[in-house]
Amino acid sequence: MREPPPRRWLHVRCLRPYCGREALIDPAARFGAGAGWPAAGLSRRFVCRCGGRAAHVSYGDGKPKPDNPCGWL
Repeated sequence: MREPPPRRWLHVRCLRPYCGREALIDPAARFGAGAGWPAAGLSRRFVCRCGGRAAHVSYGDGKPKPDNPCGWL
C-alpha cells in the first residue's frame, strides 16, 4: 500500500520591520483545490495583526513542528 503524498503547507511571513509574525496555513482548506492559491514570493493578500500588508509566501511539504511560532491570521 502506498502512502499518500506529503501535505503542502503555506508559510506566510510578515515583512513589516520588527514584526516577525508568521503563519503556517493549510492552503487547501482556506483557498480550495489549488486555482486560487497565492503564488510564492511577495504577496499583499494577507493582513498581519500589526497592520502590515506585505508578506513573503512560500510552500513546504511534510508535517509542521508543534512549536511553530504562528501567531497571525
